[in-house]
Amino acid sequence: MATDTRDAAPRPRGATRTAARRRYRPVQFIREVMAELRKVVYPGRSELVTYVAVVLVFVTVVTAFVASLDFGLTKAILAIFG
Repeated sequence: MATDTRDAAPRPRGATRTAARRRYRPVQFIREVMAELRKVVYPGRSELVTYVAVVLVFVTVVTAFVASLDFGLTKAILAIFG
C-alpha cells in the first residue's frame, strides 16, 4: 500500500528520532576519539619498512605501465594521423 511507512506504530506528535539525531559535546567527542586511537595497533619498524617497499614497488610498476601505454598510444596516433 502506498501509505505504509517503515514504522509499525505511528509516532506521537512532536516525537523525533533522538537516537539518530543525538548531539555530543566536543569534549565527549574528543574523549571517544582518544579511546579509539588507544585501540589502534601501529606497525613496528620492520613492518613499516616492508609496507613502504611494497608501496614504492607498486607505484613504480604502475607508473611504468601508464608511461608505456602513453608512449605506445602516442606512437599509434601519430602513425595513423601523421
